[in-house]
Amino acid sequence: MYNYNFIWAFALLLTTAYSQEKDCNCMTALNEVSEVIKSSKSYKDQVTTANLRIELQEWREQIKEEIKNDSLSTFFCVGYIQKYISFIKDRHNEIYWIPEDIPVNIPSYSKNIDTTLTASDSISGVYFAGSDKILVKKSAKDEWLGITLNSNSEAWTKGKIRLRIKKTSPKTFEIFEFYKNGLLFYQNTISISEGRIHSTFWNKEDNYFFNKNHAENFNYISLNPSFDYVGIKTLSRTKALMKEADKFYDETLQKLEKENLIIDLRNNGGGSLKQAKPLIKYVKRNSSLKTIYVVINFKTSSAAELAVLELLEDNRTKLVGENSRGMLAYGYGNKAYKTTTSCMDYNITLSTKHNNKAYAQYETKGLTPDVKLSNTTSWIEQIINIEEN
Repeated sequence: MYNYNFIWAFALLLTTAYSQEKDCNCMTALNEVSEVIKSSKSYKDQVTTANLRIELQEWREQIKEEIKNDSLSTFFCVGYIQKYISFIKDRHNEIYWIPEDIPVNIPSYSKNIDTTLTASDSISGVYFAGSDKILVKKSAKDEWLGITLNSNSEAWTKGKIRLRIKKTSPKTFEIFEFYKNGLLFYQNTISISEGRIHSTFWNKEDNYFFNKNHAENFNYISLNPSFDYVGIKTLSRTKALMKEADKFYDETLQKLEKENLIIDLRNNGGGSLKQAKPLIKYVKRNSSLKTIYVVINFKTSSAAELAVLELLEDNRTKLVGENSRGMLAYGYGNKAYKTTTSCMDYNITLSTKHNNKAYAQYETKGLTPDVKLSNTTSWIEQIINIEEN
């Protein structure tokens, strides 16, 4: 009798497991996330009425229709779920998945790839992002695909799809972008102009003047007789970096005597505002400064954006570059809410803290510079020319 019971229980377990695997699809994962998202601080702040809850349900049904009508939805599933949670304005809410086998989990373009054809619109053409090269090709009305031409990664063979772009208004687009590690990232309001897909590295000229990868965490340069430069790579709040920051400021602040100061926060993903406090306080008290140029790009985010807002309290500050990330109204406080979906094993991180209601205007949009810089020459040279002219 014991053996029969054991066999029955084992069979039931296998049947249940098979049923769960069979029922696990993009729709199932979306339904699961629609419940999990309720744990985020931003959901509790923003979805406060019955009408808003109905709107969010209708938004989920719209996403389901898009999934249903998309032959490549298996590959773009996590992007659709990112699109669903974008209803709530909070970039600290994240859902992601990094595949172990990139070639298997990335779609391929099945038609002939011809780079000699003249582009029929201003968006189509060859784009670069570091060592990667793609052909952006119109695939349907108001839709484009970014198809791999070359890459230094063996996983990204010719024909693999890196981007999917759709026009959503006369001047804005949504984009599904596969990063080199296979992670899929959705953005709902990007612009494409002057040969660049903004809020990404992709551009037609293979220029990256908007980008800045500091070799050191903290950088000081005396540029010329009228300009000092401070570049901060990160505001991470580890004990080692806080100690390194204190040492840097002890040695550097007294050197900032020129009439113009450039504070470069490009690619600074944030951390702790506390780390930047010595610099902010010193700059505000330094009466010898004429102009403070704060440089931002699409990767400037979170605590780095909060540092920018504090610097903007000084009327001498000019914000230059391009829109920042727009990730400052919410945060993780002492601990983020983290979980994994039972279907698809997607990683979920949700906000647990509301920083300031006044920051809501910048969330997802980012901070807009007073002066936008182009991707044609060095941004530092452009700033110096602003002052000289």
